[in-house]
Formats: sequence, structure tokens, C-alpha cells
Amino acid sequence: MSVVNSSDQPVDVSNVHTWPKSPDRDLTACGRDAYAEKSVQEALIGDPDKAIKLSELNDILATCEPFDFNGVTLYAKDPVLALIKALSEKNGYLLDDSYPPEQWQSGGVDKHSRIKDFIESPGMFIKGIEMIDMGQLYLGNCGFVSTIGAIASHPEGHNLLFSSIYPPVYNATGVYSVRIINQSKMGYLLIDDDLPRVSFSAMEDKNEFWYYLIEKAFAKLHGSYENLGGGNEIYFGIESTTNTSINQDNQDRIWDEKFIDIFKVKHHVTYQGTGSSTDLVSGHAYLILDAQQWNDIKLVRLHNPWNVVKYKGPYSPGSAEWKNIPEDVQNDIFQNSRYEGKSFWMPYDLYVKNLPKISDMYLSETVPDSLKSIANPSPIQE
Repeated sequence: MSVVNSSDQPVDVSNVHTWPKSPDRDLTACGRDAYAEKSVQEALIGDPDKAIKLSELNDILATCEPFDFNGVTLYAKDPVLALIKALSEKNGYLLDDSYPPEQWQSGGVDKHSRIKDFIESPGMFIKGIEMIDMGQLYLGNCGFVSTIGAIASHPEGHNLLFSSIYPPVYNATGVYSVRIINQSKMGYLLIDDDLPRVSFSAMEDKNEFWYYLIEKAFAKLHGSYENLGGGNEIYFGIESTTNTSINQDNQDRIWDEKFIDIFKVKHHVTYQGTGSSTDLVSGHAYLILDAQQWNDIKLVRLHNPWNVVKYKGPYSPGSAEWKNIPEDVQNDIFQNSRYEGKSFWMPYDLYVKNLPKISDMYLSETVPDSLKSIANPSPIQE
């Protein structure tokens, strides 16, 4: 199996060294060490009862170097720590009046709640981040879910995603920032914890909520939840190559030149969308996780952002074709027990029939220097 195992550990609110390190925030004294202060720790676990609008905190925001990015305000310095302190002094929680529920979707969203009101024991990260943490429901955003899942599984993207939200724990004051990378420039986008309750997406662990915050941040960035699609990896410092087309004439060469390089050598992952498909869901995005060969059997591993396996063809889970491969090879090379029930293998020739293209995802050369140190599989917790 080529997908790199992450070494994420549980995140403890009171022990900031278990938090994912954010070296960019460290540069302006608003990284994890700054959250060890007693008053901040008390604010994170408090029980504020007064809603305070973001527009009422403009005096603080003005000191954090705001700038416009495609019509949305980002901040060169992360304001969250200062906002938590200010909100705590007023026994308040944030209400982001710059992005109210009536803007979330055409016609607005009338069912929404703060995290504490629909999650019994909220934990932003239960076991770090994985592509199987979340699933697409009734929002047509398979490309976006697949993008985030691919970054979570990518050896250079994983830590950039893991450290993108601060504070990386449940925060009673309800304010969070999400790092947005625009080539060599960074900014921090602010959101509150009032979230849609209309089945846009679901978390596998009902107490986990990191993906909901990513989803809301990018809905704010793009103007609506309805505008969420693929291509957002660039905002995490990851780029995608152009697609290489595959057909019957070149598929053996593309396997050797692309699939082996992307998956077995680099341990990268990527995502693709289907057109008209007979074996997969038509017009749907999938993560492409791995490619392995045993003797003359070539298989490609995929993940459906619905977080379930719908594929029923050759080498689907439990199919008779697996009798062609010894059990020890299944365990060692194909690792069928990993992501069990959440991913599947299919023959390469069927992949070419249904998804006749491949691309690679890689670390952008323009990623700020402060983040290059964590753009690798090494742990960023202590």
C-alpha cells in the first residue's frame, strides 16, 4: 500500500504541545505556545452567553493587517488569539455578521446551530485527520470533499491541512481562523461555529468537527456552499498537474510512467471526476489512492467521497476475483483491511474505461518558507 500512514495523536486542549504546530503563526506570537496562557485556557472551556458580532471587534481586526482577497477579508496576522481574549472578557461568543446564514445558500439556510448545541462532546480532531473522517451527503460538492480527502492523505499536504485551523480544539468563544495560501502570500480567514444543519455533509465520528469548519471557511471564501468544488488544493499549498489522457494504445506506457511514479515512488494521492460511467457513479469525483501490480494483475484503489463503496465489479470487496491473489499478497501489497468498507480496488483496464485520465498533486514551489518545514510526513505534535 502506497498511502503514507500519518502519525497524528489525540489533541488535548490543555496540553498545547499536542496541538499541530503552526510555524507561520509562531512567527507572530500567536502559535500554540501562546494558547498555554491561563486566561486563554479558561476561555476555551468557558460557557459564554452573549453573542458579539464580528463587526463590533473592528478595533482588534484593524491591527491584524486586513486585506481583500476576491471580495473576502483575510488577515496577514491571525486575529483569533486576540479575539478569544476580547470575547472572554465580555463573556461572549462570536457571531460572524460578515457571513450570515442567509448568504450560505440560494434562499439562505434556516436550520443552523452552534457546535455545542448539536455535538455532545465536541473534539475538533479525534485521531488527527483522514480522508474517511467525513462524507458527502446532499450537497453537490463531491469535488470539494475529494480535494480535502486527497490533501489529508497526501504526504506533503497532510500537515498543511492539519495545522490550517486555529485553535485546533473546541473553542467555547466560537471563533476560528483557517489559513489560506495564495502562492507566496498567506492570510487567515475568520469564521464562527454556527454551522448548517441541513445534511450538507457528515462526520464519521459524531463528536468530530474539523471538516465542518473547512467547509464553512471555503463556502465563505467562494460566496456560498453551492460554490464548493474541486481545485481548492492550491489554497493549502498543493498544486495539480494537467491531466494525462489514457487510452488503449498508451495505457501500458502511462501505467509505467505515471501510475508507478505517482503512487509507488512518490506515495502521492490525487482525485479525478468521471464522465459517463458504467462501473462508477457518473459525473462524480473520486480519490485515487494507489496503484499496485502482482504478476499481470494491475489494480487501482479509489475512494468515493460518500464514504461508502458502491462499486460491484471485479476485485470489489469480497468478490471472487480476489481468489486469484494469495492472501499474504492481499495483506502485504494491497492491504485490503486498510480503509475497509471505505475504499475499493478495480482493474486498471476498467479504470481506463471509466476514468481515462490521471494527474498528480504536488507541493507548490511558492509555498511560504515558514510552512515548508512541515510539508512532509514528519509529526508536528509533541
